[in-house]
Amino acid sequence: MTPLPRLPLFLFAVMSITLLGGCDTVGNDDADTALAEAIIVANGGNFSDQNGSLTLYDPESGTVTQSATRAGFVQGVLATEGGLVTLINTFEEGRIDVLDPVDGTLTAQYTGIDNPRDAFSVDGVLWVTTSTFGQPGHLVALGAGGEVQSVTPVGSVPEGVVQWADHMVVANNGSLGSGTTLSVVVPSSQETVSVEVGCEGPRDLYAASVLVVVCSGKTVYNADFTAVIEQTPGRVVFLDEQFQNEQTIVLPDQAGSTNGTETAYFSAATQELFVTLSTSEQIVVIDVEGRRVTRVHDLSGHPTLLGLSGIAYDAGRDALYVGRFPQSSAGPFPDYAAAGTVTVLNGEGNEIDAFVAGIAISSITLQ
Repeated sequence: MTPLPRLPLFLFAVMSITLLGGCDTVGNDDADTALAEAIIVANGGNFSDQNGSLTLYDPESGTVTQSATRAGFVQGVLATEGGLVTLINTFEEGRIDVLDPVDGTLTAQYTGIDNPRDAFSVDGVLWVTTSTFGQPGHLVALGAGGEVQSVTPVGSVPEGVVQWADHMVVANNGSLGSGTTLSVVVPSSQETVSVEVGCEGPRDLYAASVLVVVCSGKTVYNADFTAVIEQTPGRVVFLDEQFQNEQTIVLPDQAGSTNGTETAYFSAATQELFVTLSTSEQIVVIDVEGRRVTRVHDLSGHPTLLGLSGIAYDAGRDALYVGRFPQSSAGPFPDYAAAGTVTVLNGEGNEIDAFVAGIAISSITLQ
């Protein structure tokens, strides 16, 4: 892993603040039904062009503000009182940028962290999952004084991270969803236990009355990767505080986003989980307390938009924000180099609004 230098104290002051809303990738639970003041869209950008950015949308005025490019792929963002903590991947290494939420200027920067995938802030410590191709991933703990407190090996291709039952829990997605475990880490000692989760491709984690695990499902190709020979559906698994399986919901397709970013959003206000199935262009809504699917929104068949990437629910407005890709001029597949669109749905799944964001939407956050 690339050495991790010290951070400006301001960055860790930002990180220690309780999150106000949802985040890609990074702890996206809304605390109540207060109206979201802003919708923050992380635009991954075309990776080869390193042109990821942020889009800020004011739901009251309908104003859309585009930020400058961030010189990398924007994986996700945490909305805090002190700024927008942004996870960025580049050709060589990753970094964390802190941006002013009003004008988008850079207020602090942290470099030297490999491929940050998800993060969770608790008690002044930022826990970040990192992934390196062909090697086990890590859970990096960044302390309030700017120091690297620990670098803990976890499983292959780690994604989501959350605090649960006084542990830090990491979802090990594995190559093409081949993982089947969670890494359960004791924060004080970095002692790690591997827990079989009972699904393939655990990807995103949410703390409710139970630990909610969203699993992508597994894809297996032939030797030259020209054909799929096996594919399993996504699942949502509910675990208790002893990490025992209370119930599993099998999804109608693989859970995923169009560009491999976070695939779900948990609304604490309504105790609902919104899961994107990008291949079939469906959104499955699950009542977490009742452990049941309540409805499925089908977004397929749009004349110009494809896929699903980035999702957040504003409970105060009953507005579901969903990122979509434009259809390529070369055929019926997503255009990864053109601006995406955020579609706004009501509770019945009907479109009530839309606005243009940036290139290759990766996540949506409420502030």
